[in-house]
Order: sequence, then C-alpha cells, then structure tokens
Amino acid sequence: MIEAFRFSTGDLPEEEAFRTYQDLYGPGADVIVSQRPFTAQLTAFRLDRLILFDRRLRGVGHARTKARVVDNGFSHFALHLVVEGEMLGSAESRFARAGPGDVVLQDLRLPSQNQIPDARVITVSVARDLIEAAAGTSNGLHGQLLPPSRSGLLGDYLQSIAHRAGELSRDALPQVSRSFVNLLGLAIAPTGAGATASRRLDEFERRDAVQRAIEQRLTDPRLDVSAIIAATGISRATLYRLLRVYGGVENFITDRRLGAVRLALSDRSESASVEDLARKYSFRSLADMRTRFRQRFGITPTAYRQMIDEPGRELEAIKRQWASWMIEVR
Repeated sequence: MIEAFRFSTGDLPEEEAFRTYQDLYGPGADVIVSQRPFTAQLTAFRLDRLILFDRRLRGVGHARTKARVVDNGFSHFALHLVVEGEMLGSAESRFARAGPGDVVLQDLRLPSQNQIPDARVITVSVARDLIEAAAGTSNGLHGQLLPPSRSGLLGDYLQSIAHRAGELSRDALPQVSRSFVNLLGLAIAPTGAGATASRRLDEFERRDAVQRAIEQRLTDPRLDVSAIIAATGISRATLYRLLRVYGGVENFITDRRLGAVRLALSDRSESASVEDLARKYSFRSLADMRTRFRQRFGITPTAYRQMIDEPGRELEAIKRQWASWMIEVR
C-alpha cells in the first residue's frame, strides 16, 4: 500500500482556508499570503525515501528562516518542478525565478524563501544520500536551477509518477528511487560527476540492499547484524559505516519497525491490535513499543489509531502523517 493524502481549501472562506493550510504546512515552513485570492490543493505520496507533493497553489509564499532550520533539524532536500506558472525565489533561496519545466534544488539545512503567484509545482522531498548518489556531493546545490534542456527527462518522470503513484506497489519503490537518482544525476552532471559520484552511487546501492534485506525481515526476532550480513554479503565494517548516519544498525532496524507499525495503524482495514503489532514486529514488550513510538512520533500507538479512525479529525491525521514522513525521510 502506498501512503497518500489529499488536501484542498475547497469552498472554505479564504481566511479559514489560509489558516488551515498554514496549520498543515507549519511544521516545515512559515506560510505567507503573497496576494489574493489564496487557494491550495495538493496530493501527496510516500515513495519510501522520496515524498512527492503535486501542488496547485495561488497567492502563497513559504519561508524557512535560520531559526526554523535549527528548530526542525531537517537534513533532506526539496526538489521543485514547475509544471505551470512560476515560482519566485529570493537571496536566501539563491534563484530568482523558475518557469515551466525548470527544476530547483533546495537544501533544507539552509534558509530559503519562495513565492508562488499561481502555479502547479511538483515538489519532492529527497533524502540527502539520494542527492549525493546522483551528484557525488550535496555541497553547492542549494538554489541550483536546472532548465528543461538539462532536466527534461527528470521532469517527465516526475509528472508520470505524480499521475501513476496510486498504482504502484511498495515492492516497486526501490526501482522508483534508483530511476530518480539516475535521472537527477543526468540533469545535474550530464557528462558524469566522476569518481566521487560513482562511489556515492555504490554506497547508495549497498544501503538500498541493506534496507531491503531489513524490511523483508522486520517480523523476524532474529534480525541482527549477522542476519543482514548473511543476506547481503557485505562486510560487518561496511554495514556499520553505511548505517552510522542513522545511529547504527540497531537504531535503523527499530526505526523501520516503528515505521511499519505506524503504517499498519494508518490502515483502516488492519485488524491487528496494538499488542499484536508489538509482537509481530519483535519489540521486547508492548510498553517498549509504546515508549519508542511516542518518542519517535509524539503520540502513542493507540492515540494514533484513534485519530485515524475518528471522523472529523482528518486534518489532524494529515498533519501527523506529514510530520511522520518528514522524520522518516532523512
């Protein structure tokens, strides 16, 4: 199941529509009305370590100040494809204007600001190591604008994903990520980025293999370093190095198990109890899972399920889902 949500200001009065959008988007950036009238519609898809937002916006700006950057600690990139209309940048964003077909890269570790007078923009939140696999480095990419002459294939791919994401299975997501990395690498460095990029791409492939080996065994209580080595054939030292950025092997496994629990709780057709899920995903106890889940997502598993199931709490559920995605994509 591909996680997705939709949001629209619809027929809400303008002031209420803006407050609702501001409340939804607030964890990521300050939202500013740049002109009247303001409208917003978006569809979002969780594609493992990519999050794709297909947005139609009018009269709105987004700003990430230095204080905001420090506060939420995001480390990933945002990639914006302007499909229709224009996106206006700033000195912090390091680009002035992006028009149809242009792709803009923004490093969320750095301040930025943009305005969208009236446009359709496909935005992808991208884990930093995917950017590094494509470009060889993440340095110097903030504000880089890739025109259609360089990014046309990537732009076509993103529009196709936006159109067909609902038809994808979770098993297809590693291929989706690899195709994205290859097309982004072609857009950033059409003649290749040299040995560094090759090394980063090799690390991405190995990390991807490790991740798939772990996710196939999340319900196995014997899942450990030895099991991963046996499944992937990589050395112990390489495994530790690949997952060091995630706090180590055990922490990565726990994060993936927590993500699987959250996904199950988000599925209204899932009948397993919270206690069943704690056993299924090999937590030491229900209390252990509850504590770790709350530390990770700011809410207990039971409260999360109640929020998903209760009519009238759709916006709160979307906010929690979005915030969880931002935590998990890093």
